[in-house]
Amino acid sequence: MKQRLNVLTVAAAVLFLSGCANHIEDVVRETPENTRNVIEKQYVLTSDREIPDSSPFQITLEQVEKVKVTVHHVRKQSSLYTPYSGWRESYEFLAGLGLFPVAVVSNVFSAITFGMFPFSWSAEVTKYSIDGMNPCMNFESRSRMEEIPTKVERSLVDSYTETKRKPLSNEWLIVKFGSNSYRRVCTDKVGQAEIELLSIDLEKTKPITSRYLDVTLEKNNVKCKSIPMTHKLLRRISNARKAMMKYYSSPDGTKLADCVNRLEELSFEGLALQLEEAELKKHPDFRSVFEETVK
Repeated sequence: MKQRLNVLTVAAAVLFLSGCANHIEDVVRETPENTRNVIEKQYVLTSDREIPDSSPFQITLEQVEKVKVTVHHVRKQSSLYTPYSGWRESYEFLAGLGLFPVAVVSNVFSAITFGMFPFSWSAEVTKYSIDGMNPCMNFESRSRMEEIPTKVERSLVDSYTETKRKPLSNEWLIVKFGSNSYRRVCTDKVGQAEIELLSIDLEKTKPITSRYLDVTLEKNNVKCKSIPMTHKLLRRISNARKAMMKYYSSPDGTKLADCVNRLEELSFEGLALQLEEAELKKHPDFRSVFEETVK
């Protein structure tokens, strides 16, 4: 007797733990699906003037990506089901037993009323009753519903390549003015930076000894562009630099006026104004002589 009880207990435990899912329905969903793969990436640097004719000038750094876009039509078939939880049978089995007489009466009532009491209602009550009495299956529940994909079909709709450009902000660039001369500049939030070829601080801008300015992206040492310089501009920069060096060697009001005039003759008007304002602020006593000489 005890052995039989143990067997029944084990059998009940197996049934309790090894139930099956309650299938609700099969669904089909159709959706478009886009996949994007970057096939090429490069850095593009442009300047506001293809060949600079003055100082400073603007450059813009962008990242250009070629992206292959593939469009598929996806048809996905899935099964919706209620997963089995053994502990729920502790109340669902009793509920199923209670619903069984209700199911019988509802079917009889639907029959004698010739369907005035809908057969669909009777069928629903019957289904819940049978599901409840089945120890290997739970009640159908959409709140606990899970989905299992059964078949996925993809058909190609279109494939094309698009180009995306975006400015690179806060990137450091190395601008080489010669074999041993360079300067670091950083791009702003729109990917732009200013390159000064000459400034009133001669230590800030070293002499240019190359016909081309090589611009390199610092983080990966990728050369972005070589910007050509005209001989005319290089001569103007050299002469302007000599004029400022002459003034700085022994500054006075007369030499400041001569230097400002020379910079304006070389079409460095902005630089001339910067030098004038900075030096007159530093040497107020130069002003009277400067104003008489500069006319």
